[in-house]
Amino acid sequence: MAPPPREEPLPESAIDRALEAGFGADLAPDGGPSVLRRLGLDGPAGASVRLPPATTGAGADAADAPGADGGRLPEPARGNYRVRGELARGGMGAILRARDADLGRDVALKVLHADHARASTTVRRFVEEAQIGGQLQHPGVVPVHELGLLADGRPYFAMQLVEGRTLADLLAARDPAERDRTRLLTVFERVCQTVAYAHARGVLHRDLKPANVMLGDFGEVRVVDWGLAKVLRRAGAERDAGDAPVATLRSGPGRAGSDSRAGVVMGTPRYMPPEQARGEVDALDERADVFALGAILCEVLTGAPPYAEGESSVEVAARADLEPCRARLARCDADPAIVALASEALSPDVDARPRDAGDRDSLASATMAGS
Repeated sequence: MAPPPREEPLPESAIDRALEAGFGADLAPDGGPSVLRRLGLDGPAGASVRLPPATTGAGADAADAPGADGGRLPEPARGNYRVRGELARGGMGAILRARDADLGRDVALKVLHADHARASTTVRRFVEEAQIGGQLQHPGVVPVHELGLLADGRPYFAMQLVEGRTLADLLAARDPAERDRTRLLTVFERVCQTVAYAHARGVLHRDLKPANVMLGDFGEVRVVDWGLAKVLRRAGAERDAGDAPVATLRSGPGRAGSDSRAGVVMGTPRYMPPEQARGEVDALDERADVFALGAILCEVLTGAPPYAEGESSVEVAARADLEPCRARLARCDADPAIVALASEALSPDVDARPRDAGDRDSLASATMAGS
């Protein structure tokens, strides 16, 4: 009996031709990432963003103000989406609900507003948000499926559609504040685990708050909105995750880093550490997120974040006037170990806080033990 014919590996040229036939020349191995190249973002660090000329007409209008009739997204580079409505809108962009006709599923599309798509800094930050979401592969992070371009040159990225309520919704509906504390501590534990994973990959969130925690109908807990995330520049950030640090447009080898300019304040003051409120960008590390986690824990335990309503200005956060908060924590009837953990995480002294969200014997582990 003759031996079966031996399969020979395809030559690289054949693979290249197959890629070009299936996806176009932009996806050939030597071509680089097609979307980044078309945006002019795959060159050396500091290269300018070369955006395509802006176009006018129905295409741009459909993406910025989708109608209820399911108007079509204007010519994405890849994918086959039909827009079904708007889920949320912010100052920089909108999140749309769309149907992926090829795979038969609904997705969320994040799209920049047309008036921000000409600013190179905004485009870079938008692309970096997609890169961070694409590389943080954890059950607590919403998966990013695709980065693409609209016909007018604006980038978009497609994500898993997450439906449910925010942690802020659940906290606001509690009466009294002690209600559902055990369940909410379990949610907080899951948030800490997700942030610990991000820290192990060298990523800071910088805007942790209950409104950025989504709770699904089947127990899902997702930390969302990584638009203000910062990638640390130091080496060896992989520690516990066993993966390489996240790399983005400005944080990869030879890049300058994804820091904002010193003095720029970004985030939500009611959950913000004092160093972030003072615009000390270079001083921010994992302990900035630890403070925000402590602020969330304070709200779970006492019914309110560290700073009272009407005292949420950046100036108040910069002073870290936490005495009223500490008095509320002292009066609550929660497990003393968890109360002590919240106080430690909320320390104005950076060095007195847990090192990161995965610090042993604190945060996730301590809340799990005390719940």
